[in-house]
Amino acid sequence: MATACDVDLGRVQETFVRMMPEIERRADLTFRHLDPEAREEAAAETLALCWRNLLQCATTGRTVPASSLAHYAMLQVGSGRGFCGQDSTDVLSPRTQLLGRATVRSLNATHPAGMTTAGGDGGSWWDGSEALEDRRVWERPFECVRIRHDYGAFLSSPALTGQEKRAFDLLAQSYRTSEVADALEVSPPRVCQIKHALAGKLTDFMGEDVDPNYRALCCRASASG
Repeated sequence: MATACDVDLGRVQETFVRMMPEIERRADLTFRHLDPEAREEAAAETLALCWRNLLQCATTGRTVPASSLAHYAMLQVGSGRGFCGQDSTDVLSPRTQLLGRATVRSLNATHPAGMTTAGGDGGSWWDGSEALEDRRVWERPFECVRIRHDYGAFLSSPALTGQEKRAFDLLAQSYRTSEVADALEVSPPRVCQIKHALAGKLTDFMGEDVDPNYRALCCRASASG
């Protein structure tokens, strides 16, 4: 039996390059139900496994079509076995998740209870990863109430226009004035006007005896550029 050292790697590589379009097409079709990132990862694993299997076939003198290489490689990927093997204990391993031992969810898809979007559709305008970036969000009752209830109610207020709600969403995600202007397709001075209007409406919504922290927030929203 020949070894990998005895194989003409140049010829095997040429063969693999010719097979790649069909392998990629079959992988895209098979993994079309996955999200874009997972689909790209599955296709890359399929290509890697096809190359390894083709090289093994070359050492034994066997000739295999691209369809067979792709078929068995995709079966391996679908069962959680990748080019570097499988791990059924790693939380992030596809094999672990396929076996039902762990579930991985995006923080962006996990919304704290009681929060609503600007449109009131039951989702959340707030990115849950903020809780990991700043522990004070959960350590201070004021921050919890402001994020969970007050801002959600404020965004549901009929006093806000759709443009103001969208601007608030972007500002809450730390977008700069120029970036907010690009997203809203308006000029930066117009964004400053929107921020000033938001500050006034936020103060009106919270009342005259608003907590000093709210007042400072309104001032920053109005003055930041």
